[in-house]
Amino acid sequence: MYVPLSDRVGYVPGGTNIGIIRNDESHVTLIDSGLNDTTARKVLRCVRDELDSDVVAILNTHGHADHFGANAFVVKRTECQVWAPEIESATIQHPILQPAMLFGGADPMDALRNRFLLAEPSPVDGVLSAGAQHFMGTEIELVALPGHSPNQVGVLADGVFFCADVVFPKAAIDKYRISYLYGLTAHLESIEVARSVVASAVVPGHGAHNETIEPLVALNRSSINATLDCLRSILKSPKTSDDICTQVFTEMNVPVSDVQGYFLLKPTINAYLAHLDRIGEAACEIENKQALWHIR
Repeated sequence: MYVPLSDRVGYVPGGTNIGIIRNDESHVTLIDSGLNDTTARKVLRCVRDELDSDVVAILNTHGHADHFGANAFVVKRTECQVWAPEIESATIQHPILQPAMLFGGADPMDALRNRFLLAEPSPVDGVLSAGAQHFMGTEIELVALPGHSPNQVGVLADGVFFCADVVFPKAAIDKYRISYLYGLTAHLESIEVARSVVASAVVPGHGAHNETIEPLVALNRSSINATLDCLRSILKSPKTSDDICTQVFTEMNVPVSDVQGYFLLKPTINAYLAHLDRIGEAACEIENKQALWHIR
């Protein structure tokens, strides 16, 4: 179950990969905790039975439920500390912020209040910033990787780079076509930052580890470029964001079949539109009490 990648760093693979840093002979830090108690039980059993250690800290890469949803369970079982980046820490403590953000900042409808989007609240004992630092008795570096979420970080420890959700595996891209993003402009910059990190192994938030991030970068860039090209074609005539979503989802064969799927990707399309506006390719104007997007 535990996959060692160096003398003191490895991970437990799963729906969300859980990184493990061995602080010393009997204590470990988890990088993220996973979606729910089922994941947490598996990880805690691994730490106890395979590493003969106790969890003393969770370091969350970002505030999405599939990465911190098991925090509360792990804290209850181990009394460990929880550390997270600024902004992300707010969502971890107040998980309602995530579905509210997806729902345009409003009180989210009940269909968005599910375990995939609304985790149990978790305490946060400390806020971390990017850079090299001494954490729980060991040397790590936090790498700023905003884009997928407002202030996501990656973790570099002992030559192993946990790159969070800056890239997604082929299976996810093939299935969903478009990956959720908070901000495309920052995400594109973060991909370049991730490429510059020198590491002997790369562990994404989802999917298998690899010796290099390059194959996943190429795959994710291709998906992003396909979405941008689709939008450039659609925006030749003015359209509302809802109409744009419908056309993008149809032309790219995006499997949107429920409320959660739609409201995960509507903000993502808005992130693409904001990027096109930022680089001078698209504009939004109010006409007849509608917000219409079009190519400049």
